[in-house]
Amino acid sequence: MLFRRVLYGLTLIAVVLFHITNENYLAQFLLALCIALPVLSLALSLPGMVGCRLELSAAPPALERGGKGRWLVSVESPNGLPLSRLSVRFTAENLLTGQREHRRLTLSGVARRRPVELSAPTDHCGLLELRMNHAKVCDYLGLFSLPISVPPPVRMVCRPIPAEAELPSIPEGQGTRPSPFSASRMGPGEDYDLRDYRPGDPMRSVHWKLSSKWDQLIVRERAETLIPLPLLTLDRYGPPERLDSLLDKLLGLSRGLLGVQRAHALLWLDQEGTPQLRTVSDEKQLNDCLLDLLGTFAPASGPALDGFPELLQGPDGPAFRLHITLEGGGGHE
Repeated sequence: MLFRRVLYGLTLIAVVLFHITNENYLAQFLLALCIALPVLSLALSLPGMVGCRLELSAAPPALERGGKGRWLVSVESPNGLPLSRLSVRFTAENLLTGQREHRRLTLSGVARRRPVELSAPTDHCGLLELRMNHAKVCDYLGLFSLPISVPPPVRMVCRPIPAEAELPSIPEGQGTRPSPFSASRMGPGEDYDLRDYRPGDPMRSVHWKLSSKWDQLIVRERAETLIPLPLLTLDRYGPPERLDSLLDKLLGLSRGLLGVQRAHALLWLDQEGTPQLRTVSDEKQLNDCLLDLLGTFAPASGPALDGFPELLQGPDGPAFRLHITLEGGGGHE
């Protein structure tokens, strides 16, 4: 745009000088034309510039590491009006590894057409996000620009490739407590304990039939259910290559356990060192857990789970733990 403005300014100066030195109809015509062209260009371009809309999408929305992923940039112009030039700045980020890439896309002669494709970086596992930082559209002469509202970011899940895993013999009775995430999904039929009402208890938890019988408010409180689950753990930090290997082994072992109808729990520490515990009993819960693992930043170094022995306790002592390491699929503890 700067080059076009400089070129127009030089042309205008030349025309003005020609008009000063030549008082004829040609000089007057060139001066009027040079002044009117930007106004005419803006008037013809403005309807398309004002109504221009951008849309981002991912194709496919989920794939395995190393697959061919693409970002699609669609341009919508009202009534198919062509646009002279469109300039967009993007940021592509892997939310797991923190790797970022800044891109710039310039389109000329934009009209209603197929979406523009951008390659997605799928070399490492993670939740990939493409966000548009700035977009502007120019008039036909390229002298004026108008900012365009940017669409919301779009995400693509780059999943690990499940590694072959040999399932260990898991003893009964050793496990871990179910996570609050899984407990919230429990439906009718769960066990309840009864206790006296305390200020702050929700009224929907009051057992009205017993309260009227005993002449005092009685509250139903869900009893904590202890489920013997093998505990899969990993230390979620390190370079992208290490994370890829750990997640490959974790996914292979988790799917192997689901294949033999064995529920299990996954435990890791997030970047603040807060424990994250998830129970997995079907493929949907596994996919939800993967999103949690892939969607937050993993630091280059961090605390190991061995430094928090209280997290590795089950209801009857230490949980049967399968620790995912680079050397093997799971160490038994």
